[in-house]
Amino acid sequence: MLKIRPETLVIILFNIIPIVGVAWYDWAPFQMFWLFWMETLIIAFFNCIRILFSQGLAAQSSSTGLPLRLNYGKALSYLVIRIFIFLFYSLFIIVFIGVMGHSGKNSLGSLSVIYFGNRLFNIALLLTVVTQSFYLVKYFFMNSAYYWSSPHQYSSLFDGRQIVIHIAVVLGGVGMSFLFKDGNSNWGAIWIISVFCVLKCVFELYFAPVYSDADSPQAEGPPNIFNKRVKRL
Repeated sequence: MLKIRPETLVIILFNIIPIVGVAWYDWAPFQMFWLFWMETLIIAFFNCIRILFSQGLAAQSSSTGLPLRLNYGKALSYLVIRIFIFLFYSLFIIVFIGVMGHSGKNSLGSLSVIYFGNRLFNIALLLTVVTQSFYLVKYFFMNSAYYWSSPHQYSSLFDGRQIVIHIAVVLGGVGMSFLFKDGNSNWGAIWIISVFCVLKCVFELYFAPVYSDADSPQAEGPPNIFNKRVKRL
């Protein structure tokens, strides 16, 4: 009999809730998209810190007493590229999901999260910062993973979260404009959030980095979609 881990059930549940919210409680899909995309930017800042302190030593190396070599150039280059990608995709998210995916009044209300006008949204971002800080301190610095971590492990151009957003915007936003052009706008919103949550769920179950594993000396590659090592099921 297949045994499903508790964290797997939590991931599935948290990806079902937004669909239920949009379908029955008039939630705005854009807010879910924007939260996910803002989390991506926050993660980029923390990865920048990881790149800065990564020493790239061999897993069995005993040279951990050497002075730290800070990778200023690689860290700055990574962050600049990630910010550019964030701004580039933000344009499509706002247009196709925030504007085209909502009607008049609801559209203006959902876009308030862009300028931090939603308290619950701001709390969610704060929780992301706290969580990422915990991962960084516990799994990167406290277990000395920065000695073995390589600054080349972090992809600046493509990662799993970016692919989720890309496909979700195309299939969700553009698909809605054709499939539900003359129908009930609520069905379009349900379509958008369903596509997004299914993709997000698959990513979080199979491809998202497990920090206790990705930041360990045994990790052999970047913690991203192209080098997944642990299945959560």
